[in-house]
Amino acid sequence: MGSVVFVGDEYLSLAFRLIGVESYVVYDEIEAEKKIGDLLDNEDIDLLIIPESLYIKLTGRHFKFRREGRDKPVLAVVPGLEGSVGKRTEDIYNLISQAVGVRLELGR
Repeated sequence: MGSVVFVGDEYLSLAFRLIGVESYVVYDEIEAEKKIGDLLDNEDIDLLIIPESLYIKLTGRHFKFRREGRDKPVLAVVPGLEGSVGKRTEDIYNLISQAVGVRLELGR
């Protein structure tokens, strides 16, 4: 069985550490990109958790969360302390629409 790892700010990192999740504090997207890259090379990690604010910063940097030919770790994007802005939901909506070949209606 692999492990669960959180990468993000110090407050959420502390919260995840309290529930037994291995956590790493990063202070900017460059540091986060390096840390996540190192973690992706580790095949024992099953779940990688990052806050939505970090996800938004990293997706604009052409960073690959998944290595070719591997199905793990699974990426879980959680809302930060400021709440969700819906970016991950929008990305998943776009991927499903692309896969189906039809622009879906997103109910609000």
